Amino acid sequence: MRRLPALLMTLLLAASGAGVWAQNLSMDEKLAAIRKSLVETALEGPTKVTATQWIDAQGVLRESSSFRSGVEVRGVRVVGYTTDSEGEASATLQLQELSGKGNAKGMGDAKKAEPACKPASPGRLQHLMGMQWNVSGRFSSEEHNLLEELRANWLGQLRTTGATTALWNITPKPRNEGRSGYEQALLGSGSDDLPWLLDLTVVAVPRSQEANTGWTNASDRAPMLAEESARASPRINWAFNMPTMVRVEVQMRLIARNQTKPVLVLNTPLTLIAQEGNWGITQLSNSSRTQALQLAENNALELYKTMVCQTVVGEVTQALGKQFRINLGTAAGVRVGDTWVLADASRLPQRALEPGNAGLTVMAKVQYVTEHYAQLTPTAGPAQNVQTRWAAWSTEEAR
Repeated sequence: MRRLPALLMTLLLAASGAGVWAQNLSMDEKLAAIRKSLVETALEGPTKVTATQWIDAQGVLRESSSFRSGVEVRGVRVVGYTTDSEGEASATLQLQELSGKGNAKGMGDAKKAEPACKPASPGRLQHLMGMQWNVSGRFSSEEHNLLEELRANWLGQLRTTGATTALWNITPKPRNEGRSGYEQALLGSGSDDLPWLLDLTVVAVPRSQEANTGWTNASDRAPMLAEESARASPRINWAFNMPTMVRVEVQMRLIARNQTKPVLVLNTPLTLIAQEGNWGITQLSNSSRTQALQLAENNALELYKTMVCQTVVGEVTQALGKQFRINLGTAAGVRVGDTWVLADASRLPQRALEPGNAGLTVMAKVQYVTEHYAQLTPTAGPAQNVQTRWAAWSTEEAR
């Protein structure tokens, strides 16, 4: 029994020494540790081996084999390094599985769903979302005023939740559809390449789906709408002195960059009613404003449940020799001096078992950063291999 404290002390010292040694790894050693862990990650999933044989023009038998792991991930983050008893370093990786599932929900299910993962403690890095606001349908000028107030309330609630949870930042995303290559080069900015698109579209509810009862008097406020005409004319409230009312649906879609299938889809119907006796700009009534804010809060909650399970992943948008640009900047928490891993995400970690693929990783350090992008220079690995659309994975130094 007397030997137990001494044994515990020996183990603690050994663990402490390994941890210190791991922290003093060079960039090349860290990159080698990351490559080793990527291979180990690929081995954890089921592996499909495809072998091809053929005879070339000289009559020589040739063979080719490919190995593809069943591990499907979108994001990787390096959270630290460890060493074994022989002093060989490995990287501890946090993986975010590729979901690709469009979470189509009505707001009746808003409070039933829970995050599909165990939320990690908040870090410095945050997701960057470019928001687009669209209006679909014919609306009068008064109704457009109500929609503009709805937009401000909805966006304000989403931004507040993002700031409170330290999970995301939202910025307006300019439209570049229809731009020529010259116009894009002239007018383009870092906000064109944001990792996420948050698309909010307000759609007018077809009159065939609207209530067909009329507003009878000020006490019972049942909606009275014009019958649908062949020319689809704007809505008219035939009762005199009745405030403007319009039924809409807010459709929210969250789309990851370079993906077509939304990660989250929410459709929220609501009725907008203007204030009574307002002789200025048409504004929402207190009850409509309260309802809109509550529904926006429900949407923000669903967005949180989705984003809390997503790893912050950047993308190489420029690769010029030994100068690289990624689509994350100060708005995402990136700082000068941060170290990132640039990797060919189309091959890693799924095809890390194939010869040469694990070498398609480069470590780079942030030299210059703006709000929406950062410039990096390589510190280890074959910098000449880096191409646009490579993934940028954060290391523990970026926390």
